[in-house]
Amino acid sequence: MKYHLARGEEQLGTFNDLDVSAGMREGRFLATDLCWAVGMPEWQALGTHMRDVSGATEIPAITALREEVRQDQVQTKVLASLGQRFGAKMIDWLLLLLPVYVLLIAIMDATFEAKILALREDPTAMMEVLKTQITQALEAGNQTVLAMYGVISALMVANVVLLTLRGQSIGKLLTGIQIVRAQDQSRAGFVKAVMLRWFLFAVISSMQFIGLPLMLGDILLIFRSDRRCLHDLVADTMVIKRNT
Repeated sequence: MKYHLARGEEQLGTFNDLDVSAGMREGRFLATDLCWAVGMPEWQALGTHMRDVSGATEIPAITALREEVRQDQVQTKVLASLGQRFGAKMIDWLLLLLPVYVLLIAIMDATFEAKILALREDPTAMMEVLKTQITQALEAGNQTVLAMYGVISALMVANVVLLTLRGQSIGKLLTGIQIVRAQDQSRAGFVKAVMLRWFLFAVISSMQFIGLPLMLGDILLIFRSDRRCLHDLVADTMVIKRNT
């Protein structure tokens, strides 16, 4: 829309709505300046008219322009490749599975093995037996179990800190990618990167019956054009290459 602007008796010229909005932000146009455009019954104070037509502090064209710029910024960000995503996940899993494997060997005995085999159809009961066995080993001062328990705890703490501060697990740090907010690529933070994206899905994936289908669906969504898995959609995040 083209606006004719005036300040008192002085004609300021004709400007489109983008120019008017920019001029008001820069102080070139005042809220008390008068404006008129085709369809308006009379001249009106510029500030009043802009509030009336927009219903907010900026006119619709500016809102649309900002959204277009935001979309461009999203598209120009370099998404993490499938190989980087897979590599980061493998590193994180291996770092965790190695101490878990050593810990299981350290607590394994004939009685424990028999209990696990008897409860193989009941994952919840198996976990209770496992926790009891680990607790007994820790109380007995088993050095291998103590060391592996410490390694696992350190890995968990390191990942939580890295995810909160940098949007990176250890695997993502080593592969040069990071988790960011999908809307503006800002830092994801603790709630999105840890609680929603990691912890929530770890809990749900451990549930009987729904855990495996959920994991498969989560993995398959990585083939979307934006490579956002189900946990990304829930947390409103995306994974991009980190700028160095």
